[in-house]
Amino acid sequence: MKYSLLTYKYFIDVVETQGFTPAAKRNFVSQTAISNAIKNLEKDLGVQLIDRSTSHFKVTLAGINLYHCAVPVLNKYYEFSEKISQLNNSFQTIRIHYLHAFNYWAVQLAQSLAKNNPGLLLQLDTENFATSIPKLDAGDYDVLIGFSTAVSKIKNIHVRKIGTANFGILLNQKAIDQKGRLKKEVIKKQPLFLQKWTATDNNDVQTKIKNILEKMNISYEQINYLDSFDAALSNVVLNYGMAIYPEELPLPKIYDEHVTFLPNLPKLKYDVVAIYKNPAIYNILEHSLSKK
Repeated sequence: MKYSLLTYKYFIDVVETQGFTPAAKRNFVSQTAISNAIKNLEKDLGVQLIDRSTSHFKVTLAGINLYHCAVPVLNKYYEFSEKISQLNNSFQTIRIHYLHAFNYWAVQLAQSLAKNNPGLLLQLDTENFATSIPKLDAGDYDVLIGFSTAVSKIKNIHVRKIGTANFGILLNQKAIDQKGRLKKEVIKKQPLFLQKWTATDNNDVQTKIKNILEKMNISYEQINYLDSFDAALSNVVLNYGMAIYPEELPLPKIYDEHVTFLPNLPKLKYDVVAIYKNPAIYNILEHSLSKK
């Protein structure tokens, strides 16, 4: 009989999330991968773990017993893994990847690490959200820069706040009249551009932005999702709509006469975090960030 810790993790997640699809989302794999893993586990053990004869999700008695046996084993393994990783707290190179548009905070972190850790080599690269956590989990890189909400429900992932993003609404200057007031009729006929990302909890800045705009009686034609803040900026420059945009990201000087931020918009602050799996990273981050 073959024992795969990953398969048992999938099973635990299926039980805890009450379904194959949410378990797949938690692990960033397909629903088919989860389903096949459970079927193979049932075949291996010779028992049925999930009752598929009902429309409601139901764990069999054997499944319940397995769950209670597997959870402490997995927890002990994670504890063991963390202890092993802490045997060597020295790093010659730290590979920092960041989600699109998080280069500002990635550079800030890299500068702090370099200043407080002479001789430490740093490698920076961009990362797509869809593959970011699986690649971090596989050890393809050491630190991911993104929003805390992106990983708020993922187990065995650590986060350390490194900064704050202040979001505003970027507009074309033509949407503002000579008195600095918003031409609501102009905006009403244009789309709102949002960055295409996934948050795993209800604290979504994009939802907050839409709610605030509604309270300010600012409507828009539709919502268009884009892959980057750069793309949103380009559309605003062309006066194709308004876009959510972090005020920390420097706007190119060439666009100074074309774009502006929506006045009187309440500031929306969002934590930017360093996401990592190896607990030994914590000491390096604390050593560097506490000396800013």
